[in-house]
Amino acid sequence: MDPRKPNLTDPDLEQLQITALEAAANGVVITNTSGTIIWANQSITRLTGYSREELIGQNPNILNSGEHDRQFYQDMWRTICSGEVWRGNLVNRKKDGSLYHEEMTITPIMNDAGEVVNYLAIKEDVTAIRQAVEALEASEERFRRLINTVHAHFYMSEVSTDGDITYRYISDNFHTLTGYPSKKFMEDWSFWSTLIHPEDEEFCRMNAQRIYEGHSTEIEYRIIRSDGEMIWVSDNAQVTRDSDGRLMVYATIMEITDRKKTEQRIRHLATHDPLTNLPNRILFEEILEHSLTYAKRNNERLAVFFLDVNEFKSVNDTYGHHIGDDLLKSIAGRLENVLREYDTVARISGDEFTIVANQVKSLQSAELIARKIEKLLCGKYKVQEVTLDISISIGGAIFPDHGEDFETLLQRADAAMYIAKNNPEIGYQICRID
Repeated sequence: MDPRKPNLTDPDLEQLQITALEAAANGVVITNTSGTIIWANQSITRLTGYSREELIGQNPNILNSGEHDRQFYQDMWRTICSGEVWRGNLVNRKKDGSLYHEEMTITPIMNDAGEVVNYLAIKEDVTAIRQAVEALEASEERFRRLINTVHAHFYMSEVSTDGDITYRYISDNFHTLTGYPSKKFMEDWSFWSTLIHPEDEEFCRMNAQRIYEGHSTEIEYRIIRSDGEMIWVSDNAQVTRDSDGRLMVYATIMEITDRKKTEQRIRHLATHDPLTNLPNRILFEEILEHSLTYAKRNNERLAVFFLDVNEFKSVNDTYGHHIGDDLLKSIAGRLENVLREYDTVARISGDEFTIVANQVKSLQSAELIARKIEKLLCGKYKVQEVTLDISISIGGAIFPDHGEDFETLLQRADAAMYIAKNNPEIGYQICRID
């Protein structure tokens, strides 16, 4: 039997149906084909504020709130007039004028000839649910706005026990960080890895593996924006494990480019001579230590040279410190232009320069380098309006022949330099250990 064609000839069955509709917690309304209400249960009063007597004989549009347009009701009537069930959510108005949300199902009731004779509407009050949803949506919107106003970018992901990664949330402001639409990352988070600077890729892969193993991490690395700009980011990932063994990753990414630039400027000031912009003694020691480590590991030699400008004090006394400063800058410029890219020159104090020359094969090779430096630096300098005739004393020491650490090599190169200074005719001296 078609459930939409109830048999109302049996008095007992008819009474049972009426009792069931009357007792229903949801509002129930029956209308004729013109839409006039001919019956309503008691629950409709709680829903609308109208008594049954007030509703019977009325059209349901007495409840219209004005929140829905004409097309909405035309679509509804088109559906039920064709004998189809209509379901939808409405905002209606109670007798006291207040609005409420209802979920309504309208079922056409047909006779044996298949003609619609009545409509049965079941109305469920979903105001509380709708208000809760709206409150949640408002809360989420406030949360999104808060996130999008700060300089942090958030994502949340889930790592299954099989290692599959599902990204649950990515903040909308990712596009301000990367220049790419945020949805691109939500659709495929692996796209993020394509932004990582090539020099940082391996480091980031190792960090990702630690996350998958359940460790919280915080790292700094570079990414390339859509416009080609390179920026620094700090990626802080906090990892927890839920009751099912899945890893939940809550991460914050912040741009730190300005901070890194500041750090680099501070380090540059701390490790470079402000006059010549060459490395100072602090950085020279660090560079030499790295060079020594490399030379030891690869069984190579390197040479350390100590240079001093002869009679530099008299230049300052005769022409002034501004001429002396410009002379030192000229000497530094000549040295930078002649050295190999893997060698380093530094100014460690006053008129004293040091050089570390890597991959020196022998004593003879060190002497060739010293002779080349002497030829380059000794001679005429045009400094502002003054022409100066300058000579340089050079001393050298070789690793491992003359020492195996920074202090020993520098001391012996310095001692060799003083031998050269006391013998102007030779110009340079490589340390000799008898």
